[in-house]
Amino acid sequence: MSVIKESSSKDLVVDRFTHYLNSPLGRKVLDSLDDGESFILQTDSHALRITKKDGRAIVERVPLEESA
Repeated sequence: MSVIKESSSKDLVVDRFTHYLNSPLGRKVLDSLDDGESFILQTDSHALRITKKDGRAIVERVPLEESA
């Protein structure tokens, strides 16, 4: 018997951005960053920190900031 982990929509977003940024299509974004440099991409429903490490994109979720 195997256990299949269900991914949440947030994990799916992280997986998709990781795949995209580490593909030839995302190369322009990574080429503009120095190793260790990062930026935050924020939409209405997600905030992601993208960091370049060893030439690859590392994508992590960050908490959305509440609007004042």
